[in-house]
Amino acid sequence: LNLCLHIINRRNDGYHELQGIFHVVDLHDTIIFKINEGDNINLQTDVKKLLNGDNLIYKACRILSQKYKLKIGLDIILKKKIPLGSGLGGGSSNAAVTLHAINKLYDIQLSKSELITLADKLGSDVPFFIDGGTAYVSGKGDVIKKITSNPKFYVLIFPGISISTKHIFEIISDKHFCKPQDLRVLLKSEHNSFEEVVMKTYPELIQTKYWLSSFGKVRMSGTGSTLYIEFDSYESAIEANREIGNRYRSKMVSSLESYDIFS
Repeated sequence: LNLCLHIINRRNDGYHELQGIFHVVDLHDTIIFKINEGDNINLQTDVKKLLNGDNLIYKACRILSQKYKLKIGLDIILKKKIPLGSGLGGGSSNAAVTLHAINKLYDIQLSKSELITLADKLGSDVPFFIDGGTAYVSGKGDVIKKITSNPKFYVLIFPGISISTKHIFEIISDKHFCKPQDLRVLLKSEHNSFEEVVMKTYPELIQTKYWLSSFGKVRMSGTGSTLYIEFDSYESAIEANREIGNRYRSKMVSSLESYDIFS
């Protein structure tokens, strides 16, 4: 989740300068890796539109194969639970886990900082997922400082809209940009620079947010479409999720300060 996301400006390299608090929760896809006898990447998934060369899993395999002259042969099974176009970093986290998996399976022995450098070549959100937890993220997403946070519970609401992150980045304008802030301000912020332009582009989300507002402060993660509400207790989150689930697809999740990506 993006607990806050401030877009500062558009950089000369085409990326955007940002500041934000990024936060891992216990909603995840499952990826199974198995070395095969050949040198092909065979990906199986229940989401057919992901079976193309633009999938970040393929790209992560290619970048390691080319850089380290590896003959990589893997059978990969991807079981999706994070909705596509939901602003929850599903593709980025898949890419980060793939880098970790190949590093381990082929005993490349890359350090965490080396993995982050490679992750940066795959996308601005990928470096954060190398280590997860909670972090202050800046630059284009490649400057990461781990921070601690109190355990929280969230109800995620999935409105059934798939939003292209690339498109939203293309249409955001300087009127949505923020002045740089120090960490103390960001830790108290609940602002997302993308929310206004996303709500204008997908006005049905305004109605959804209005209906949800009786349960608490409604925020948006990333470029949407996932909306979420934070709760201090497990019981209050469970109760809210039960009611919200009668109208929208929703899920109660909790924060994770660390994660073991291998089992």
